[in-house]
Amino acid sequence: MANTSNSDRGADDRRITRRRLVQAATAAGIAGLAGCAGGDSTSQDTETTQTTTASDGGAETTLTVASWGGDVEQDIVTGILDDYDSQHPNVAVEYNNTPFDQYAEKLKTQFAGNTEPDVFYLIADDAPTFMRNGALLELDPYVKDADDYDFEPILDNLLDPFQFEGKTFGIPKDFTSVGLFHNTAHLEQASVDNSMETWDDLRTALDTVKQQTDVEFPMAFGSQPRNTLVQLIWQNGGRVLNEAGDEAVMGSQEAIEALEFLVGLKEDGLAGLYGDDLSATWAAPALGEGNVTATMTGAWSVSTLEQEYSDQFENLRVANPTPAGGQEATIVFTTSWSASANTDDPEASAGLIKDLTSNEGMWEWVETGTALPSRKPLLERDFYDERELLGGLADLAEIGRPLVFGPQTTKILNTLMSEAEGALTGSKSAADAMQAAERQINDDVF
Repeated sequence: MANTSNSDRGADDRRITRRRLVQAATAAGIAGLAGCAGGDSTSQDTETTQTTTASDGGAETTLTVASWGGDVEQDIVTGILDDYDSQHPNVAVEYNNTPFDQYAEKLKTQFAGNTEPDVFYLIADDAPTFMRNGALLELDPYVKDADDYDFEPILDNLLDPFQFEGKTFGIPKDFTSVGLFHNTAHLEQASVDNSMETWDDLRTALDTVKQQTDVEFPMAFGSQPRNTLVQLIWQNGGRVLNEAGDEAVMGSQEAIEALEFLVGLKEDGLAGLYGDDLSATWAAPALGEGNVTATMTGAWSVSTLEQEYSDQFENLRVANPTPAGGQEATIVFTTSWSASANTDDPEASAGLIKDLTSNEGMWEWVETGTALPSRKPLLERDFYDERELLGGLADLAEIGRPLVFGPQTTKILNTLMSEAEGALTGSKSAADAMQAAERQINDDVF
């Protein structure tokens, strides 16, 4: 368990203070997506605790472990913890599974009260606050150049959100990229080439589908298009923040053009808004019921599509159109296994993380098809050749960028999305929206 003694060598200096935790916002929208990448958070609405006692009854260390997840994910995590326990007779593990929508706030409260778990899930957009306040155990001494752990194959872009000042504070357990899921049956019905390599290709395809079929809104996105707009900005050569991360720059022409592209689709009836133009409020039912041809989504939609909309599921593929002369880019959502800097037994905590994120531990979870592995060799398995949607998302792994912009990620994205909504609902131009977002963020955040 994390040490709660104030005498522990400078423990108070490594704590996130209660005031900082209260001020640190939780990115509920993004975290929801990241959570889905880690499992079916909606199927688990009660907190459960399980204690695994060392087999010889002589445990000298107790590790507390926390995560979220539905029955499948919980069973897999429990199985790995049981295996770890059987191999480490001096360690007992206490596992707590918390509903996803309560998890992030509970973790912050635990840190503020010096009662945090030893090992836990950490959402990428929450990581900057914890890292900057010294709350996490540095893992490099335990995972780099270790004889019993293969660190190198983990994708750098997935490690990046959990690294600070050249040190690693979390191992990504899985991820999902975001791609353009599209219905090839609609495209074939409209005699459209379904490659959709560029933004122009996408617009032409949507226009043809609208003219040649009864699909009213060929594309869908939210009024605050968190999963759609940012990668378009990146693809067009724009940025949300400057390279140093200390100034908002989404008022650039490149970023404005990205929003203008979405506004144009909306104004021309080629795209509808979830919960407004469309009754569906997210990607899976919109695609599954055949009401839209294309939308940006990730692995969190795959199991619902496969289980509840099997007829349409077979027609769906993944694309990643980019602007002419632009660059390949998309969003990735990820969650790590991390450890408290104040754990009583750093070696045991790091050892458990190694088991949970080893080739075997990671594959045991991701082969359920709910998320993708953060290890490149696992992404290259035949498993993904046989699964069109997961394979398509896997192909986007190395061009993905985490939707993380430092400790103020939530405020930055909320401001950007609020202004984008104004443009998409017709109350302001794309240029006015993006420039207003830039101005507000620079005034309020930086």
